[in-house]
Amino acid sequence: MSLCRRFVLFVVCLLALPVAANAQEGVSSGAATRTRYLSENGVFPTSREVAVEEFVNYYRHQIAFPTSNEAVAMDVRWGNDTASDGRGAVLQVGFSTAHEHDRSHLKPVNLSIVVDKSGSMADYNKLTRVKQALITLVSQLRSTDYLSIVIFDDQAEVLLPSTDLSDKEEVNHLIHGIQPGGSTNLNGGLMLGYKEAMKHFREGATNRVILLTDGIANRGVTDPAEIEASSHYYNDEGVDLSTIGVGMDLNKDLLRELAKSGRGLYHFVADDEDVNKVFVKELQSLVSPVAAEPNLTIEFAPGLHLDKVYGYDPHCGDHKVTIKLDNMNSGVTEVVLLRFRADDSGEDVSRLPVKVRLSYHDLDRGKDVVKSQETYLKIGEGSRDMLDDEEVAKNYTVAVLAQSIRDMAAACEERDFRKAEHLLDASISRARDRYPDLDDVDIKRTLSIAENYRQMLRRRDGDDGRDDGGSG
Repeated sequence: MSLCRRFVLFVVCLLALPVAANAQEGVSSGAATRTRYLSENGVFPTSREVAVEEFVNYYRHQIAFPTSNEAVAMDVRWGNDTASDGRGAVLQVGFSTAHEHDRSHLKPVNLSIVVDKSGSMADYNKLTRVKQALITLVSQLRSTDYLSIVIFDDQAEVLLPSTDLSDKEEVNHLIHGIQPGGSTNLNGGLMLGYKEAMKHFREGATNRVILLTDGIANRGVTDPAEIEASSHYYNDEGVDLSTIGVGMDLNKDLLRELAKSGRGLYHFVADDEDVNKVFVKELQSLVSPVAAEPNLTIEFAPGLHLDKVYGYDPHCGDHKVTIKLDNMNSGVTEVVLLRFRADDSGEDVSRLPVKVRLSYHDLDRGKDVVKSQETYLKIGEGSRDMLDDEEVAKNYTVAVLAQSIRDMAAACEERDFRKAEHLLDASISRARDRYPDLDDVDIKRTLSIAENYRQMLRRRDGDDGRDDGGSG
């Protein structure tokens, strides 16, 4: 059974389920979920859509929550804080934000939902199930919150003008009445959604648009650059944007860029777990952002060489790396993984310092915050396991598997399928060697994607062998 069909079969019952303990909240999951979806449907991803950090941050990490006087807690640890000259070392920088259990304490909400009702949304009853999800979302909002609903196919129209939720029954009636139509005027729907959000824009509130689509813009304005520019105008006015994709035919790059410039998240809905994550658990992060413009800086001693940053878009300088992180919402854990190598410099150095600095704007307190921590890598003798810490070992294993999937996709784009298979072989073997009795669901999730793609490549090799008599 395809994942798309599983999506429509399970969404209704899942909306009533409690939150799963192993699924992450408030972190973009588009790359992890879509890559899994493609692997189970026999389709290779492009290298651009495999964001390694989204695999690692899909699940929750073992990081303590912040104290009552801070928005973000920072945890810095080594896989093993002792390494030999020339040997590798893994540094993990982790973050967490608190979960607001009492919704009455959340900021006022001004939400505009933009729903694609093009003809393709009728496939597998996607639109019917999305309507059920929206009704559940409405039930979780407060009567004092503001909501508008915009629908679009060839044309965009306001289904529910921006209003408070004192009459949820009427809102539910309008949602039930949405019917699938024609093509996809994505820009028309998005711009109308922004305009509705602006009607009750409030400083200090959560002002946000949620765009949900299963297609590619093919009516009205279709140029991605023009859509992004129009969206960015409203982002500058203070309205954020999150995007949710469903199905195979999507402009993933556009949805991701729209969400990034809109200080929001990009999600992809593939199966029951993703539905629960986005439509139930995402609510807290939608209505409770806590840290804006977070930036991470890591400075390290000359005796260390930075081999790899897993995911993100790092900017590397002389013994320094900076990473611009996405805005952080309630209930988040996130980790950044870096692999160093202790250089054999010939100097008698017993430990090498690393300075970690996080800066962000605390939205609740309205002030800029800087957190810093210094750690040391000790230099010893002999062979050491650089993944002695179990939590770092798990996250690093997922990161290496995800990186191999991304590298595989790049090799396939170059038509080097043997290299693609070897890349997967290496990471799968390392994961299996470290976890021979694998029972961790998070590692299994990424490992299964890698193994699916390896099997696809092996089948391709077999087909090529039959076609050309065994060559190539």
